[in-house]
Amino acid sequence: MTLDPGFRFPRGEGLLPERIAIVSHSHPSVSKGGAEIAAYSLYRGLRDIGVDAIFVGACNVADRHRLALGSEHEFAVYFEGDRYDHFFHLAPRAVTEQLVSLLQAERIGLVNFHHFFNLGLNALRAVRELPGMRSFLTIHEFLGICQNHGQMITRQTQSLCERATNENCVSCFPEHLRTQFTLRKETMLGGFGDFDGFISPSRFLAERFIDWGLPADRTTVIENGLLSTPARDLRASRSGGAWTFGFFGQINPFKGVDVVLDAADLVAKDPDLVRNVRFRIHGNLIGQSEAFNKRFEDALKTHAFLSYAGPYANAAVHRLMGECDYVLIPSKWWENSPVVIQEAYSVGAPVICTGIGGMAEKVPDGVSGLHFRLGDASDLLRAMRLASDPDIAAGLRSGIPAVTTAADMARRYAAFFALSIAGGAAPADRRARSAVPA
Repeated sequence: MTLDPGFRFPRGEGLLPERIAIVSHSHPSVSKGGAEIAAYSLYRGLRDIGVDAIFVGACNVADRHRLALGSEHEFAVYFEGDRYDHFFHLAPRAVTEQLVSLLQAERIGLVNFHHFFNLGLNALRAVRELPGMRSFLTIHEFLGICQNHGQMITRQTQSLCERATNENCVSCFPEHLRTQFTLRKETMLGGFGDFDGFISPSRFLAERFIDWGLPADRTTVIENGLLSTPARDLRASRSGGAWTFGFFGQINPFKGVDVVLDAADLVAKDPDLVRNVRFRIHGNLIGQSEAFNKRFEDALKTHAFLSYAGPYANAAVHRLMGECDYVLIPSKWWENSPVVIQEAYSVGAPVICTGIGGMAEKVPDGVSGLHFRLGDASDLLRAMRLASDPDIAAGLRSGIPAVTTAADMARRYAAFFALSIAGGAAPADRRARSAVPA
């Protein structure tokens, strides 16, 4: 199915309700994670193509002073973080009542949830049961499957988890009984329940959730879109000098910055690399141990070719990435569809990433970037040496695909909504190849 760029969905013919709500577990003014940014981009994209959409973000009452709604089409539902159940993901009744009242007052006929966190599975269930409501759920990570922050990595050894079973989950969380994990899964699947359809930004994530229990015939893949893209290629043509490899994102235990530091230690042993390589790290330093923070500070003092540029605003990301030859994504978990990949592509920067999960799917090795082995700094260095060949760099740049915009994303979502409502959801044999082309 191919949509014309100017396509508009007709009203009054049963395809789409008059008003649509995009509901997220946060608002981008409070939290800038990938899921809330994707949800907000979709909301803006829908309005750009003529769909009457509103955005609803959950907000902790403690963060109310940070909330900045962008227009009269944006709303908040408030919750108290210390009253949320993080095992069964249930919220107090007041959260559900706020959300239901808001959707009814705004005459919403279709809701697309982009998470259940903070809102609670009970809120999703209550909204689905509203008379005449059509409902869809977008999954962004593995929290429904995995109690360990939705990362699908083990607590004790920080190694990848291939499958969530009661035995594996109890090994990670011995404080819980196997029967509790059985009940957790039943609660999750019951909360997901009878949505009209499910959307995933990657085939990898979709397949994991289908294996877990989501209906294949109601699940599709649609790429996240960027709210803004640069009007021109911001990357200047190379004229020699050192190659710059940039990291962009939250500096937390799952994002693999420690692998970059390991690679920096290896670079320091090679005088040629010291002259020809630059590491630049952008992002918030959060959730790390005291030992990591000290190591990070020591590395910055020791290696002149390593720099920390600090946090960055979304509005500046294209300019900052345009100053890099490559974008590094050394994540130590599966990832799904990191927005940083789309951002890198939008400025013409190839990606060097861990060759697993959603990263491997979005960055074909040798086409628009290079892979390296999970947590292996020496293999990252191998990839960087390859990347520093001008001919290889030119080839990788030429392999960068077109970037999905917020409007592109919105058209594909609206098409899937309409197909699902009309009873034309994707057949099972197309479940992870995207019923609506990504």
